Amino acid sequence: MRVLRIFSVWFFVLFISASQFTIFAQATPEVVLKEKIGWTTDTISAGLIRYHFQTYYQKHGAFQNVNVLEVDYQNPDYNIIVNFSSPSDSLSSVAKKNNAIAGINGSYELDATFVRTNGVINSQVTLPSNHLRFWKHEGAFFYNPNAKEADIAFGTNNSYFSSPFPNILSGAPMLIDNFNPVGTTFIGDVTGVNLNSLEYEDYRRHQGVRHPRTAVALTEGGRLLLIVVDGRYTNFAGGMTAKELTEFLVRYFNPKSALNIDGGGSSTMYIKGSSESLTGVVNYPNDNGKQDHYGQRSVRTFILVTQEGEANQAFEGGSGTIADPYRIATAKHMQSMHHVAYGAAAIYYKLTADIDMDGEDWAPLNWADPYSKRIHFDGNGHVIKNLKVVDYPYASLFGVLCGTCKNLGVIDADISSTNGGGIIGGYAGKKGPTSAAETGIVSNCYTTGVVRGTDGVGGIFGNIGKPFGSAYSGVENCYSTAQVIAKNTSGNSRAGGIAGIIFDSGVIKNCYATGEILSSFSGAGGIAGWSDASLYGVVAMNNLVKNNSSGNIGRIAAIMGEVGGVQAQGINCWAEDGVILNNAGTVLSESQMKIGTVTVRGDSYDGVTKTAAFLGDPMNYFMELEWDFASENNVWAQTMSNGKPIFQWLYNRPDYQSIDGHGGISSVNLVQLESLVQLSVSPAHVQVSSPYIIESLDIYDTMGRLVNRFVEASSSYDLKITQPGMYIIRAKVENQIINKKFIVN
Repeated sequence: MRVLRIFSVWFFVLFISASQFTIFAQATPEVVLKEKIGWTTDTISAGLIRYHFQTYYQKHGAFQNVNVLEVDYQNPDYNIIVNFSSPSDSLSSVAKKNNAIAGINGSYELDATFVRTNGVINSQVTLPSNHLRFWKHEGAFFYNPNAKEADIAFGTNNSYFSSPFPNILSGAPMLIDNFNPVGTTFIGDVTGVNLNSLEYEDYRRHQGVRHPRTAVALTEGGRLLLIVVDGRYTNFAGGMTAKELTEFLVRYFNPKSALNIDGGGSSTMYIKGSSESLTGVVNYPNDNGKQDHYGQRSVRTFILVTQEGEANQAFEGGSGTIADPYRIATAKHMQSMHHVAYGAAAIYYKLTADIDMDGEDWAPLNWADPYSKRIHFDGNGHVIKNLKVVDYPYASLFGVLCGTCKNLGVIDADISSTNGGGIIGGYAGKKGPTSAAETGIVSNCYTTGVVRGTDGVGGIFGNIGKPFGSAYSGVENCYSTAQVIAKNTSGNSRAGGIAGIIFDSGVIKNCYATGEILSSFSGAGGIAGWSDASLYGVVAMNNLVKNNSSGNIGRIAAIMGEVGGVQAQGINCWAEDGVILNNAGTVLSESQMKIGTVTVRGDSYDGVTKTAAFLGDPMNYFMELEWDFASENNVWAQTMSNGKPIFQWLYNRPDYQSIDGHGGISSVNLVQLESLVQLSVSPAHVQVSSPYIIESLDIYDTMGRLVNRFVEASSSYDLKITQPGMYIIRAKVENQIINKKFIVN
């Protein structure tokens, strides 16, 4: 029995030891760098390691300078971003805009590159198969941030298009495929061939001559390697051929797969906080011809690494659902909208603070075909300042808005579009939507600044698309003070204070514009350049509407279209008598205004003329245009700003006079204005008083009907109202019109 006990104890010890050994072996991380001689290692953080090789490499007979960044892409603390920039930009600039901790350049030639970012196809290969550069997309890097999956594999433009991966960046040549070093034979047998005598883009010369290189690789243990090889520096960095890079990677890292992305003057690596340069660039890009860190080339695509955590949090919070929208409080949170995994479900956002985009180059969220991002954006009574968009199609905040935007101000914007553009969107919905989800509506929003485009340019939207069933696209209860410029000097050059072009059954309702509208040819309108749809309750208060060439011009719309025999009309539309229509140097007179029913397709429309004093009274909008000044959650405030309507949410802000685009309320201080009239409400009784003489007092119900009128001047009125409900008083005090809402129980 004693022997048996001893045997049992030893068996237990051996069992535990074996178990411990097995657990220890499973937890041992992959040894990524197989040979350490010649390398320095810097662990930046857990799962992020930089390897640097700078020495004479005997096998190449040359000095080499190589940077490799190991990223544990399956670590939830890290995210990989395939970034598409338009226009082209430097790596360090793009990395900083995206708050990346590291990154490398991507491809340079879009016509030879397939790019998909967050499910949106940014570029496809357009070269014919017999083109000298067609070979440049034979492989691709694939990444899915939700599943933390990555791959590198052979492919074609068609296979990339069909791939379910939301992020794809193609390149060439493939260097390693399932441990097979295919890059060693890419150029084939070139014995006796003078490679430098071949055309530069010939694949044999391009990959058979030493150059700087950028590559990506995946290890068997789930690590992403970002690789940059410097070159073109004698006695420092000789560069490598595709074969040499393949052999180098096999020797030191033995990855499962690897892909050459780009090279030459584009090859750049960025690491945030690096002390090696002021820009964070750690290699020696040579686009400036100097052996320093400042020779970056501007390119279009990048692979970036971002880090989660409080300081690098994508959003303030939220999950992107209607019940729990992503909360945005900083410019970085705004940029994070580009990196959300968009799919069939709509994504919801909500501002929790004003955002200053100064210094941020903004790419429209949904500017690339097929415009598949579904977005609902609640400004929540906040403003986005200094939005700048340069040379994108449908340049704007959203690009093509398939969804909604509400309760937002976009102020001091600077937008320049390569086609139709607006400040909030280049398009409201798609031109021809195939589902209700492809329509777009903006409400309770305003814009200031300047927007430029070729044709179809507007202060809110460049274009408003057609409906799908009962779902429509449009602009409701909005205003713009922006300058709008259509740059085409021939053909179509349509510009409008709210929208440049409104397609069949698009909607503009209860909106106004005050900015200058300029067409470099013809087609300028105070509200719309061209409208195939009727306009409802809109008001033009623009200082100037101008054509550079004689043609259609209008205070409301330059051109009113006709679709299916139905002529577009202006319904209850007004224009201030001070609006100047300058048609190629000829200022149109009041007698030339077209204010009645539009009977001819393609005619202009000017709206009914009103004085500035008339337009400075909110009750006129309320009673005649049925603008919402009086509902329980009224859209428009009863107090005007320098004679212009403003939103209730905007009026509730103490700083509204400095941001509303109107320059304040005459010369009367806001506190003084609020104190001009006081209300005391009790059941069936209302007392109206003022420290000044009230010159006149009217009471209206929410239908705009006059309930009572007092023409005798007094400083106090006692009113008996027996019918419960909501009412509005309109009092004239000290040459100011004061409107206030009250409820009688």
